[in-house]
This record gives sequence, C-alpha cells and structure tokens, in this order.
Amino acid sequence: MEDNERERALRGVEADYPGWCAWPGVLSLVYARRPRSSPPMVVRSPTPEGLRQAIENAERERGLR
Repeated sequence: MEDNERERALRGVEADYPGWCAWPGVLSLVYARRPRSSPPMVVRSPTPEGLRQAIENAERERGLR
C-alpha cells in the first residue's frame, strides 16, 4: 500500500470511528488511540482494515459497542 493510499485509509478510519485518532507507525504497522480514555485505548494492526477490527474489538471489550 502506498503512503497516500494508506493516509486516505487512515482518514477513513477516523471518519468511521469518531473519537479515535489513527496514524502510520513503524514497520508498516498502523495505530489508533482514543484520547482521554482511562486506561488508555491504543490498538495496532498491519493494515487499516485490521485496524478497524481492532477498534471494534477494543470498544466491545470496554462495553462501548
């Protein structure tokens, strides 16, 4: 996945999951966090599609879904 394509995909993740901030990381991983959550909610995945699933799992674990 090219950088521009990855950036667009991460913006889409943020649009679909309000309250989450997504960014590209090292070693081709992508990350997302939910600011002001306690304890902090941070997820990672090798793909933006996997990041969506990780966000949904994290929200489900906290009872947000």
